[in-house]
Amino acid sequence: MKITVIGPGAIGTLLAVLLSNTNVKISLLVKPKHKELLTNGKILLDNFKGRRLEKKIRIITKLDNPDWIILAVKSYDVANLIELLRNSSAPILCCQNGIKTYLQLTKKIGKDRIAYMVTGIGSSKIGTGEAEFRGTGFTFIGEASGVASPRLIDLSELIRKSGITCEVVDDVLSYVWLKTIINSSINPVAAHAKVINGELKKPELNKVVHKICMESTMISTEIGINLPLEPWSEIEKIIRNTAENKCSMLQDLENGRQTEIDAINGEIVRIADSNGLDAIYNKEFIEKIKSVSRSEEHTSELQSRTNLVCRLLLEKKKKKKQLKQKKQTKKQQK
Repeated sequence: MKITVIGPGAIGTLLAVLLSNTNVKISLLVKPKHKELLTNGKILLDNFKGRRLEKKIRIITKLDNPDWIILAVKSYDVANLIELLRNSSAPILCCQNGIKTYLQLTKKIGKDRIAYMVTGIGSSKIGTGEAEFRGTGFTFIGEASGVASPRLIDLSELIRKSGITCEVVDDVLSYVWLKTIINSSINPVAAHAKVINGELKKPELNKVVHKICMESTMISTEIGINLPLEPWSEIEKIIRNTAENKCSMLQDLENGRQTEIDAINGEIVRIADSNGLDAIYNKEFIEKIKSVSRSEEHTSELQSRTNLVCRLLLEKKKKKKQLKQKKQTKKQQK
């Protein structure tokens, strides 16, 4: 089997490294700007069951003709890849947070080619093609069509062989909703408070996480989603199992990257509004995260300006020193 992973981030790198241990041909599709990765072809997963795994795999910049595509980019990057995905006939396993990508791709590409991986595994991006395993969690995969095809069964077996406990499900949309509810509750609260997941056990933060969870759960139930597991119980497990982990939204804010708040909480609000339902807490945290993001961008911009001024002053000082040295040299020559 040939598998192409798109996206050398936290989940893409984790899957590419682990699947390369099985009997498959793995390729990692990256942007041409990732020159170092293209040159050495090495990707790294640290701290997986106490081991540091480094693999040399095939790195590509153009989509080949795989048996499966694993789409592991951020949700906001998916729109830019739709034409690329349309031009392939391979089935696509999506790994994005939020319900938005599921709705987007099933509409634009069709349910027959879309499958979804819903996972609670903790993985942090260290660099391009480098990730650190940060905690175990559930992993479910299923096809949008509602029928598990032989090709999906084969893929699930490979995922299990790679070291990930994986279960095939029929109604994968309900699992996408489950993960969306979990993300909508944990991510914005941890990101806004700037804390690791374990800190969410504190009563003042735990209360807020619970409020968002109950609201998001109510919205999913009202539109007819039959959730496979109780979201609050799963949230408590994830907070325990990934206590030392920073959620992806906090990592994005710290690194000045765009967050997935629109794909997660924003899509819940959109669905709530279109069905005449309240989403007070989701709306509140969308504004809070966007406010922090704007503040971080402003701080970054000020730092850039300050750095520029410092560089100009240093250059000016350097030129003055060089000019003084030239004058002294001329005097000595006379």
